[in-house]
Amino acid sequence: LALRPVRIVLFDEVSRFPASAGTEGDPVLLGEKRTTTFYNRKKIRASTPGIEGVCRIDAEFQKSDQRRYWVPCPECGGRHLLEWKNVVWETDEDGTHHPETAAHACPMCGALQTDADLPGMLAAGEWVVGKPEVEGHAGFHLNELYTP
Repeated sequence: LALRPVRIVLFDEVSRFPASAGTEGDPVLLGEKRTTTFYNRKKIRASTPGIEGVCRIDAEFQKSDQRRYWVPCPECGGRHLLEWKNVVWETDEDGTHHPETAAHACPMCGALQTDADLPGMLAAGEWVVGKPEVEGHAGFHLNELYTP
C-alpha cells in the first residue's frame, strides 16, 4: 500500500478490512493514494455487504448511482431483479422442504425460472441506474442468485 504508484487498485472484501493498517491509517485511503498520479485511474471496491449503515461497501453503494441488473422473464418478457423473496420450492404436507426443486418465480406472471433459464436471462439483462442524479460514482449490486 505504500511502495509505488498504480493506475488500478482493487479492494476485494473491503467490508472485512480493518479500520487501520497498523500505524499507517485506513488501508482504503492508503491504496487510493497510490493512484493519484494517474488521470485515468480506476478504484474498485468489491465486497459482501456487512451490517447496513455500518459497513464500508454499503456506505459506498449509498453514495453511488446504485445500478442493479434487471433480467427478462422467459415467459412474459417482464424485467425484474433476481431476489431471494421470489425463490420457491416444493414442500411436503408434513413441512419437509425440497431445496433441490428451487426456482425463481417471476414477480409479474409467476412463471418459474430454473438454473437452465439463467444463462439466457443474464445475456438479455441490463444494468439499470437507480440514482441517475449521481454522476461519476458507479455502484453495482448483485447477489448470488445471478451466478450462472
